[in-house]
Amino acid sequence: YTLSLHDALPICLLVKEDHRLPFVEFRAAFKGGVLTETPANNGITLLLGKMLLQGTQKRSAEKIATEIESVGGHIDSYGGNNSFGVNAEVLSDDFTTGLDLLADVLLNPTFPAAPLEREREVQIAGIHARKDDLLKSASVAMRRTLFGETGYGLDSLGMEESVGKISAADLKSFHRTFTAPNNCVLAIYGDVKANEVKAAVDKAFANWGTNKSSEFKVQGSELNSPKRVEETRDKKQAVLVIGFRGTTLFDADRYALELIQESCSDLGSRLFLRVREKLGLAYYVGAQNFMGLVPGYFAFYTGTEPSKAAQVETELLKEAELLRNEGLSEGELKRAKAKIIGQKKIARQELGGLAQAQALDELYGLGFAYGDTEDAKFEAVTPEQVKAAAQKYLTPDAFVVSIVKPE
Repeated sequence: YTLSLHDALPICLLVKEDHRLPFVEFRAAFKGGVLTETPANNGITLLLGKMLLQGTQKRSAEKIATEIESVGGHIDSYGGNNSFGVNAEVLSDDFTTGLDLLADVLLNPTFPAAPLEREREVQIAGIHARKDDLLKSASVAMRRTLFGETGYGLDSLGMEESVGKISAADLKSFHRTFTAPNNCVLAIYGDVKANEVKAAVDKAFANWGTNKSSEFKVQGSELNSPKRVEETRDKKQAVLVIGFRGTTLFDADRYALELIQESCSDLGSRLFLRVREKLGLAYYVGAQNFMGLVPGYFAFYTGTEPSKAAQVETELLKEAELLRNEGLSEGELKRAKAKIIGQKKIARQELGGLAQAQALDELYGLGFAYGDTEDAKFEAVTPEQVKAAAQKYLTPDAFVVSIVKPE
């Protein structure tokens, strides 16, 4: 069922009745993430998500945790590239407790000082740990070079300097702007009755005021030439990421690019067999297709011996050229389609995952039922479309090579 509370609130409510198991899944999703951040407050979305669970006007962080755990439930939060949100799960008999907790943490957070400092320290520790993850470091540098210090050029963890300066007042302002009903999709799936859910949500969120300033505006940036970025670490391995400008969630080219990613990422892929097995140049190798509300990126990545980094770079660029000239073979395309469609079918069987996926699809403007059409769209991709997508995006004159290697 999809029920919109526009008669009472400008909030989109998705409800799915599934009585197979006595559980209820709550997913509250908001547009946000790095697309709403600046270099000065980078990391604020993730920090906000964590702080929503650190105390409200009537519950401390300990009381929130005790209350949800006392009914065998679970509540957590997240912040990413395009969105942030709060997830909860309870037994259907504890529906009222789950909804009351969810509404309280969304509407009434207080951002207390001691938990704020603790969560800030945890996030900064994550930023430090990121430096030891060579692939993550290379990817962050690639994104920053590809997009600049805006949008996807920022990392959701933030930078130590920016996270260190985010105040409770900053969080309150960000919360007031983006944690608004007109920027929210609330999915409630499980052992429930749709009309009862609508009435309960109407009551729980009756005093939630809209915020016109939460309208979501994003813009992309351009890349017109190849660029290089290098960093050094006290490690024995080198990691290489080659990034190209990609596409959005709404572009039909996304399906061809996802199939290219799949065909370049598994143990039977052309990259694995040639670069790792035949040439012995890499410890691991693969591809990533990142899509967003604005154009994302397509990247090849590999870990290798420092002495082989230049040769691996040459081979990966050769693979991009082969994809432009030849696309994927019928066998590669068939195998990639089968794997992607199979994985998506499996993912849709888990109710919490389905609630999350449909909430985000609705939030982003794809529509909650988008997943029902996805399999057919992958099946319809032709070898010619794959080749055309490779020629359009894996361009030889505009990409970023990011290397992290020993000093």
